[in-house]
Amino acid sequence: MEIQAIELAHFRNYQGLQINFTPGVNIFVGANGQGKTNLLESIALLSGGGSHRDARDAEMVQWQEEYYRIKATVRSDGQSVALELAFGGERRKLAKVNGRKLRRIAELSETLNTVVFSPEDLSLVKGSPAQRRRFLDRELSQASPAYGDVLSRYARVVTQRNNLLRRFREGAVTAAELELWDDQLAPLAVELLGRRLDGLARIAPYARQIYRGLSRDREQLELTYRSSFPLPEDRLRWLEVYRAALKDRRAEEIARQSTLTGPHRDDLQLFLNGRDARTYGSQGQQRSIALSLKLAEIAYIHQIKGEYPLVLLDDVMSELDPDRRQQLLAELESKHIQVFITTTHLHAFLPEQLGRAGIFRIQAGQLSRRSE
Repeated sequence: MEIQAIELAHFRNYQGLQINFTPGVNIFVGANGQGKTNLLESIALLSGGGSHRDARDAEMVQWQEEYYRIKATVRSDGQSVALELAFGGERRKLAKVNGRKLRRIAELSETLNTVVFSPEDLSLVKGSPAQRRRFLDRELSQASPAYGDVLSRYARVVTQRNNLLRRFREGAVTAAELELWDDQLAPLAVELLGRRLDGLARIAPYARQIYRGLSRDREQLELTYRSSFPLPEDRLRWLEVYRAALKDRRAEEIARQSTLTGPHRDDLQLFLNGRDARTYGSQGQQRSIALSLKLAEIAYIHQIKGEYPLVLLDDVMSELDPDRRQQLLAELESKHIQVFITTTHLHAFLPEQLGRAGIFRIQAGQLSRRSE
């Protein structure tokens, strides 16, 4: 899949923009604060997963304007497809494919997929469990809109249950009412957990293989899912075990006014040669693991969809050492993946790479194509 052209209106610092892309590598070069990441963000939004910067839609509307609109011509599954995403007016969000309004924004991922690699992803290993959960959730949501639907419903129920826990301390909610919300929460938690573990089982082999190549067969990477409650081998028992865990921690949850058990409290653990990479891995090893996870994400989406996703490299080239940088670009180019890269300079690229790339200079929301 690839984006052939994109048109922006009132998005971030772009009043209006129309641009045709190269099928291979596209490089956006310019000083910080000129709009490079904004352009990548607009592409990421078209895959239905929201902003990779966790921005709200209202924050992405250009200053003193009332709406933003993103249109693109995409080549997907051998066909040319028109995508449109807009927000504004009555604060409503609208997505269309070939002029047909979609029921859910997440359905955009059925046409276009993107994998974003930002400097924050380099801290995926040593960062918080929330970062690793977000990595899994975004990856699995793109591969399956149904996963995103379960995740969204689960998050809403957790929020409502937390509100009830706060009100319970005030005497405004009974234990019976909490039980009713447990009845809604438990099936969603178990379904989400099962989908995560199934997805991880397909991602892990790719990550292991990729890391083995990066380490030249010197180290073995293992991915382990750590649940916030014990998981029996028999999945049919997960529901009863989860309900028991909620009951056991009820007093603590009321005291802390928060749901303490469930997929929103889980973690993805990463081990190198049997040792916790978060504690014992060097910075170079941790960055190689992060790189392996992102490349595994690309391979996983290809396995599910039969096409490679677009890859967005947001200011990561200067963060990688020359060896990892060239390994990454060589891997992406060998698979003929369309790549979008932001950078403040072109020193990180080999002359032959620049010769094949589309190079765009961005300054204050204005874009011009250039040759190097």
